[in-house]
Amino acid sequence: MAGMDRKQREFERREAEILDVALALFSKPNWEAVSIDKIAKATDIGKGTVYKHFASKDELLFRLMMRFYHGLLAHLQEHDSDQGNIIESFQGIFQLAFRYHLKHREYRYIVEYCNRIDFKERADESWHTSFMELDKAFGDWGDPMILAAMEQGLIVRRPLEQINIGMKACFEGTVDMLWAGKDWCLHGDEEEIIESVTEFMLAGLVGRV
Repeated sequence: MAGMDRKQREFERREAEILDVALALFSKPNWEAVSIDKIAKATDIGKGTVYKHFASKDELLFRLMMRFYHGLLAHLQEHDSDQGNIIESFQGIFQLAFRYHLKHREYRYIVEYCNRIDFKERADESWHTSFMELDKAFGDWGDPMILAAMEQGLIVRRPLEQINIGMKACFEGTVDMLWAGKDWCLHGDEEEIIESVTEFMLAGLVGRV
């Protein structure tokens, strides 16, 4: 049993090492030219060892995307939401999430690639299931705060799905701008953009009064 545990720990350590090396390679503008062979050489292992952990380059990219979003969820869950002032809590949450994306800009090519329609169309069904489970975890964390705010009359009552769709669209568009940086013709620095969009999203969350 101890031997099996040791083998499992070594398997997980090697897998984490492969992911770290792959992330470093995929974080550069020429990331699409990175192959499994290049990842293996950079990790100083055989290509077959990489395939023991990941069936394809797409699976490796998907796993990195999931690692990014799991990290984001854990970061948000650490936020001490003030149930006495839910609107201010949402303000803090939006800004935390935007700044997390800026801090982890090395994931931007990976996340944007995995969000492409063609990637989703060919993705393994198990990947879709894993992503939906993660999406549900985000909802299980955030939806109760929205419902509580409606109960308290802080935001206009309407379908939860309607609110989430609007916030998701606004949030993801802003992330695209922040990740693109100077390639977007925007006025103001990143913090000014975050402040402006946060106020806009809060207004949309509160709704018409």
